[in-house]
This record gives sequence, structure tokens and C-alpha cells, in this order.
Amino acid sequence: MQQQKDLVDQKELVQPLGNLVITFAQAESALLRLVQACIAAEGAIPDDRCEPEATAIYKNEKAKDLIIAKIAAAGLPKYHRDEAKKHIRRFFTDKAKRNRYFHDDWYVNVFKPGGVAATRGLPPKKGSKVTYDEPKPEDVWALALRFRDHRGAFDASTGIISDRLAARDDL
Repeated sequence: MQQQKDLVDQKELVQPLGNLVITFAQAESALLRLVQACIAAEGAIPDDRCEPEATAIYKNEKAKDLIIAKIAAAGLPKYHRDEAKKHIRRFFTDKAKRNRYFHDDWYVNVFKPGGVAATRGLPPKKGSKVTYDEPKPEDVWALALRFRDHRGAFDASTGIISDRLAARDDL
């Protein structure tokens, strides 16, 4: 099979952005599983039947607050509850940064030596300012790594809740 040639000159950003796509998707999926487990813990419903409700919560404009409330009610030990809340807050902050990388316009700033990859984000609200960024590969890698960490924290909390649900069902 013939290797596809790169379509962009900014090769140093291609690999970190590809990793960001994957680690974000994994973290998002892990967060949805965590929300499903929290819903199941509230009503003793099997996790797989909670997916529509978990998705609706995640898509809500107040998703972060709603998910934190679910975590608070899920019966996690204090340390795990605090860690989960911390990662949820950071996840949504990181998601906003990730969204800028994927939805803003990319261009090459030719006024910088060698040309520098840059983004221009149109304001989501009328009256807001256009945002500019010049993402460095190490910044994108760091963001991808944070999503990997979020996934681990979400999976750990889901495991604790699922174990408690299984133990309750065994009674």
C-alpha cells in the first residue's frame, strides 16, 4: 500500500493533534461511563440502560455542574470523589482548549520567521473578540496527556462505583 503524503507543511503539529483526537475521545467516553455508573447507583438501574440520560447530561450547557452533582451523590470515598471532581473541572477547561484547536481556523503566520502555525477563532457571541493562538507541539502534547490522565481518573471512579453496585446486587 502506498503511503499517503502529508497535506500540510506543519508536520510537527500533525502527530500531537492526532494523539489529541484519540485521547480526548477516550476521556469523553470514560466520562460518559462514569455518569452512567452514577445514574445506575442512584436508581439501581443497569449501566447500559443509563446511556441516553448520561448523554443528555453531558450535552447540557451546565454539564460540568450536573456531573459534579452526580459524583457527589454516587457514594465515592472522599479522596476519589475529590479527584473525580477535580478531573471533571479540568476536563471541561481542557475541552474548551481542544475545541479551539479543532474548530478555529488554522493558517500559517507568514510574518514570523519560517512561518508559524496559528489559529484564529471567531467569537461565539456577538460583541466578543476574535481569539488568536500559536499552538506549539509541546502544548498540544501536554493537552493530550491531560486527557489521558482524565480518562484514568474517570475509569478508576467508575470501577469503584461498579464494584459497589455489584456487591449490592450480590446481597
